[in-house]
Amino acid sequence: MIGRIRVIGIGMGNPGHVTGEAAGALATVDVFLVADKGEVKSDLVAARQAVCDALIPADHAYRVVEVPDPRRGPDAERDATAYDRGVRDWHAARVDAYAEVIDGLPDSETTVGFLVWGDPAFYDSTIRVVDALVARYAAAGVAVEHDVIAGISAPQLLAARHRIPLNRIGAPIHITTGRRLVEEYDLALGDVVVMLDGHLACAGLVDAYPQLELFWGAYLGSPDELLVAGRLGDVVDEVHRVRAEARERHGWVMDTYLLRQPTDAPVPARVGPSGPAFPATGTLSDGVVAVRPLGPGDWEVVRDEHNNEESLRWAFTDEPLTDDDARRVAAGAAVEWRRGRAARFVMIDVETGRGAGVIGVMRMGPPGIGLLGYGVVPDFRGRGFTARALRLVSDWAFREAGVARLELGHKVDNVASGKAATRAGFRAEGRLAGRLPNPDGTRSDEIYYSLTPESGATEPTEPTR
Repeated sequence: MIGRIRVIGIGMGNPGHVTGEAAGALATVDVFLVADKGEVKSDLVAARQAVCDALIPADHAYRVVEVPDPRRGPDAERDATAYDRGVRDWHAARVDAYAEVIDGLPDSETTVGFLVWGDPAFYDSTIRVVDALVARYAAAGVAVEHDVIAGISAPQLLAARHRIPLNRIGAPIHITTGRRLVEEYDLALGDVVVMLDGHLACAGLVDAYPQLELFWGAYLGSPDELLVAGRLGDVVDEVHRVRAEARERHGWVMDTYLLRQPTDAPVPARVGPSGPAFPATGTLSDGVVAVRPLGPGDWEVVRDEHNNEESLRWAFTDEPLTDDDARRVAAGAAVEWRRGRAARFVMIDVETGRGAGVIGVMRMGPPGIGLLGYGVVPDFRGRGFTARALRLVSDWAFREAGVARLELGHKVDNVASGKAATRAGFRAEGRLAGRLPNPDGTRSDEIYYSLTPESGATEPTEPTR
């Protein structure tokens, strides 16, 4: 009858990487239960067998039982709720499958072992399954001891192979999965280790953060080990190629990677989300102007709205945006949206489909306050696009985003910006002395406006042509 379950970390499959404690634990197990994931991954089972053969004394009898692994489902196609439910159902099915095998063991086999790649702490499914098994037997009146033996993890081995530390001096380390990477990435996270990434999610960060350093490794600790390192924007295509060739050759890939800023880059302070994620929206339109969430493909509109004489005149500095700067802004808009920091839109000329400008709502100050910013590409100025876009975004912010008050401001001499705000229903509240910096080092007064649902708004009246 079952009396003990041991969860043993065996490193990345190389017997030389198994700790002394883990080797000692291996020699106490009667039956190892190994998930059978099909012919494609049969060499994973063989690798576990090789570790046992190398480290378990010849006079200790043991056997390996392969247990068909329940189907997990299409993770990539699930939202967060469905993904969580699917994983829990998969764990429950695993518990049933393992319990059926354990219940059939002879009385002489009392210690069951689970062999976990790397360190069990990084692959929580095994620990969760074992906890559920122990609880099941406890409910039946059977006390089962269980323990967890640490192993050398993939992040440790990755750093060793690239001859780097996992973190910089005084900087944090963040460990996440590929599924969460793009949504939660922030430079202030420090060095980011990504595990369980079946689709190389870091490719989604290239436009926003091409300067990041990527340290990638697959089949770590094995004769098939693969390593790639370099600037993310320069090597991500190579990693895609190497990874695809490896998958074709082996039928599976086990990899992990580290993302970090260049060593000479400062670590910024973390700016947390100002509120819940902004609600998703499609295109908003009044028939003349449309606005939709800003995306990576809109980087030229971002650049052209900023890089012209009129816009730079009213900017805080006279530095134009480079193409890379504009790409980063456009690519990062989706992350800002999800984090509730800013909802950035691109203005569209409905008649031509061309990008006409940008507009955004940022959560600032007390809860419920939104700060608006906007700008129009020179070709579309004087046609009332700003007022129309302001009205569309303001209505959405009040109706869908939980904003209670919108504010905006402009330098005292920026008459065109003030006219657009007034025509969209905003009311001037006052003049703030010396609030806004100028490119030449002086400061300008700011005219400040507000709009609330109660104050109402007027339809844009500027002519179009």
